[in-house]
Amino acid sequence: MGPQAVKFIFAGELAAHRQFILENSAPPAAFPAGRVLSRASEVPARVYYLLEGMTKVYTSNPDGYIRLLGYHRADTLCVLDGLRGASPSVVTIETITPVLAVPLSSEDLCRLGTLSPRFALDLAFFVGDTLRLMCFDAENQSNGDVGTRLANFFLLYKTSLDYQKSGYIAMSQDNLASAVNASRVQVARVCSRMQKAGVIRTRRGKVELLDEEALVRQAEGLG
Repeated sequence: MGPQAVKFIFAGELAAHRQFILENSAPPAAFPAGRVLSRASEVPARVYYLLEGMTKVYTSNPDGYIRLLGYHRADTLCVLDGLRGASPSVVTIETITPVLAVPLSSEDLCRLGTLSPRFALDLAFFVGDTLRLMCFDAENQSNGDVGTRLANFFLLYKTSLDYQKSGYIAMSQDNLASAVNASRVQVARVCSRMQKAGVIRTRRGKVELLDEEALVRQAEGLG
């Protein structure tokens, strides 16, 4: 499964249903940056349709190590574990900016799906897109080489609207390490090697991708 088949940053996938959701749901709620909307092992209160802001999806171990799995922006649903109603979450969802979101229960989503079959279908597609990301992540993590995992992640991030707008990956080496399940030292070493080879350019909290063909070769284990 190639990076072009998945998304690391979800944004706008359900934009066509924004007004429909606003007209047929409870009023939006505001959350400050740093608010945990759903915590792993706890039953989530709601699913949230994001109107403004950004959330991150991650897991953490007893030692506090955070494993970053993805981001959600406006016009997407986050806390998909809430679709299961009374089942505990397996990931944690936290706001990283102030967020405005419509809280939805599983019953609300059933009602909205009855009112709009197209919404129900697009919701199923959206859930499928998140599963694609999880499958890609599992496949990428099965590779023991940090350089290959990082190259795959760079190619994945390059397909996002965030990258297309800014032209760079807005992530620190700590965040990159969390995303590819490696240590910061390992990521720093690989980034330094890639920069010397002219494949990327790094600045504080930013990575520019200069040679996509070289990244593809690295991702395929040919670099």
